[in-house]
Amino acid sequence: MTVKQYFESVRQAERELKLIRRQQEHALELGTRLGGAGSETHIRSPGVRSPVETAGIRLADLDTELQSEAERYLALVAEARALISKIPQERFREVLTLRYICGHSWRTVSDDMDYADSKSVFRVHGYALKAAEKYFENTT
Repeated sequence: MTVKQYFESVRQAERELKLIRRQQEHALELGTRLGGAGSETHIRSPGVRSPVETAGIRLADLDTELQSEAERYLALVAEARALISKIPQERFREVLTLRYICGHSWRTVSDDMDYADSKSVFRVHGYALKAAEKYFENTT
């Protein structure tokens, strides 16, 4: 694994967290919407769940999944921060932190670092990855 792939895995873990949160919101919305219909008393076959019960179970499963994924994400972020902190050049640390820890777009990174164009931030990013690679090889 290259250092860039490693940093991208941190961004991917954050995206996975957001996806689980969206699934939770959807399950909650579905359970709430179906709540009115499910509140009526009616006869069901044994072992058959109502849509509200199914949504509630899905929500509980998603909570467990979210907790597990959050722990994994936080561990990745801590490792990435430790790696970035070893880089002596402040600009390199900044570009890597903004892009991979904060999850900013290239445009936002460029603006935050006061670069006139994306080319400049890409160049600094390349140098930062090379600097990080030295420390990454020592930790893997």
